Amino acid sequence: MFVKPSPVKRAWSSLRKGFVAVAFFSLFLNLLMLAGPLYMLQVYDRVLTSQNTNTLIALSLLLGGVFVVTACLDLLRMRILSRLAAKFELGVGEPILNAVMRRRVNGKAAPGENLVDDVNGFREFISGTTLTAFFDAPWIPIYLGVLYILHPLLGLLGLGGAAVLTVLALLNNARAHAPMQLASEARGRSDALFRISDRNAELVHALGMKADLTRRWGALQREAHLYKTKLNDRISGFSVVSKTIRMGLQSAILGLGAALAIAGETTAGVMIAATIVLARALAPIDQLIGQWRSFLAARGSYQKLKTLTDEFKEEERRLRLPRAFQSLFVSIRQAGPPQALNASIKTIEFALDAGDVLAVIGPSGCGKTSLGKMLSGVWMPQRGDVFLDGSPVSKWDENDLGRMIGYLPQDVELFDGTIRENIARFSTEIDDMEVLRAAREAGVHEMIAGLVDGYETRLGAGFFLSGGQRQRLALARALYGEPFLLVLDEPNSDLDSEGEEALRQALESAQARGAIAVVMTHRPATLQAANKVLIMRNGTQHSFGDKDDVLQMNRRNVLPTTESRQISEDRKTPPERMAQPSHLAAKG
Repeated sequence: MFVKPSPVKRAWSSLRKGFVAVAFFSLFLNLLMLAGPLYMLQVYDRVLTSQNTNTLIALSLLLGGVFVVTACLDLLRMRILSRLAAKFELGVGEPILNAVMRRRVNGKAAPGENLVDDVNGFREFISGTTLTAFFDAPWIPIYLGVLYILHPLLGLLGLGGAAVLTVLALLNNARAHAPMQLASEARGRSDALFRISDRNAELVHALGMKADLTRRWGALQREAHLYKTKLNDRISGFSVVSKTIRMGLQSAILGLGAALAIAGETTAGVMIAATIVLARALAPIDQLIGQWRSFLAARGSYQKLKTLTDEFKEEERRLRLPRAFQSLFVSIRQAGPPQALNASIKTIEFALDAGDVLAVIGPSGCGKTSLGKMLSGVWMPQRGDVFLDGSPVSKWDENDLGRMIGYLPQDVELFDGTIRENIARFSTEIDDMEVLRAAREAGVHEMIAGLVDGYETRLGAGFFLSGGQRQRLALARALYGEPFLLVLDEPNSDLDSEGEEALRQALESAQARGAIAVVMTHRPATLQAANKVLIMRNGTQHSFGDKDDVLQMNRRNVLPTTESRQISEDRKTPPERMAQPSHLAAKG
């Protein structure tokens, strides 16, 4: 069976041709780097002995030309790597975001993890100097070969030095891997606490938690720095040792060259040239040891991104089912949050037809929110399913399903963008007339029109909205596109009387166009627009049916005491009239 490769691996593989070009340029760069030693060899052995100024000028002009070509090739190599880094980032950006959101929905999000930093870090690795050292390292044998040509003993000394530094690089990798992982995990916990403290600064201030949270964050910081210091100590230790060995090797080859020159086996030019060649041969290894931390971080980021996209693969495009317009059937035997050990819903079964408005009521913790997430396709039941026009929600393509559902969660989140874009769900092709219709239906058009920039007002840039305004904008977003199924979880928790009236009218409009609305609520006013009621207790379905029948049977137990008293004291809308709104009575 053909397995589609990970998007991260695919993006990395797409850079192969570019890396071949970089390797090609690196070969010529390293060959041209031999011009400096050859120049010194000629100056010491020919120019100084012959006292020929013309030869010196010619050699100097030739070396200058070589340096210009080398600079151009190096610049071209860096530009290629910069564009390859951008290509990788653009190639993995969307798959990473999709995978992160799928992981969050599945309840597997890692606290403190920032995948954006991993993508940015790996991009910097591709475009940085660490990767160029990897491309230069394969050409070390060229320099060792030149040393051997100059004299076999010089070649053996260079080979021995390169071998010692290579062993140090491998030991550096082995010794630094564990502290790097521990430091990353500790830093993740520290960053997670920092972000949640920043996000809930008002709550922290109001509850007097600032000092304690600051101390806790400081403790996590100290733990992270402990591992980071241990990592830095190991890497810097290897770096110092390698630098000392490299300096010693340069002195050793200078002394060996001098001894061979005294013995008449080489010349002074060979001695100087050998010193420069050895320095160039050992430079990539020394550079890799010094920058090993960035390599380990890049390798960890790559593995993390690859694991994420392997575990939460892109969903294949499913067969497009016709838009639902008839019915909703729910049959759940066990359901709860992903990864949870306990089930928040045990037994639920009901059916709704086009035009039905269902009010789901019950005490806190009875499973109303979980039911809303099952109906909207956010979570999937462990046993049972939710059916739209006879097709399980799990079989729909998630994008097609999302366009048929209007979901308003308890915790309202608006995105950085204009009001128009937020209502239109950031669609690439925004229907302005549909935006206006949804805003009017949610009763928020007048509020938006009163803003200086109207629908082009940008949210998330210091612009403040009250809880009720945010909730009504989120309701307009849920109504955009005239979805067949509306799932509203406590949609009036922050609304005033005007907002509740707009909500009631929105439900009536949805009912009139043949949509199905399911409203989780604690407030009795929401019952006015409903014709069906579902009572939940302890995750199970206690009662379901027509509103009049269910409320009549459970009048004393449906609502909290204060809310029941509120209904009884309402002279304009006595309990009997509230149980069956006038427009439904006329319809019946």
